[in-house]
Amino acid sequence: MIDKKSLPVLAAAAAAAALLAWVVKDSLRVPMTVRALPAASAGTAAPEAGSSRAVSLPDGRTRDLAVPPGKLLILHYWATWCPPCVTEFPELAAFWREIGKKPGIELLAVSVDEDWKTVDDWMKKNGITGVPLALDPRRTSAKAFGTLKFPETYVLSPSGEVLDKFVGAIRWSAPPVRKRIEDLLSANPPGRAGG
Repeated sequence: MIDKKSLPVLAAAAAAAALLAWVVKDSLRVPMTVRALPAASAGTAAPEAGSSRAVSLPDGRTRDLAVPPGKLLILHYWATWCPPCVTEFPELAAFWREIGKKPGIELLAVSVDEDWKTVDDWMKKNGITGVPLALDPRRTSAKAFGTLKFPETYVLSPSGEVLDKFVGAIRWSAPPVRKRIEDLLSANPPGRAGG
């Protein structure tokens, strides 16, 4: 039989256990698998007018993503601290090694990490090279496009129109992904004014 004096202690212990379970609930989930092709939303609105879309490049220059790219641009927002991003990135790098040889297409992987050292160290640790990178530590460019969670990928036409938006990690080697990118590339040749 439970002593009435120990009831408050038991209630406090139960409350503490419930709070702890709530705090760690996400860490107990099965890790997200990289999907073949997440839901895309073609014709997504372009970033808000006047919003900053400048990102920092490794050489110290900036690039304004409001300027039409002149070719199909795969714009990928990610971070080294984001588990789905980390899972996806090696496959994105392999995809780029293959498709990046085609004319009329460009990739820009924009990290929202705090600094270049963090990104460079992660790339070196994981043996990833050859991926065009940019940095957006204040997330101003990401927010201008509407990105709040990572990873998120946009496909922009040569004229800068958002053709597709993919929320979440993508299996870049999956045939549906490859076909979608190839179709967008065929329909949007470099320098096309209308996107």
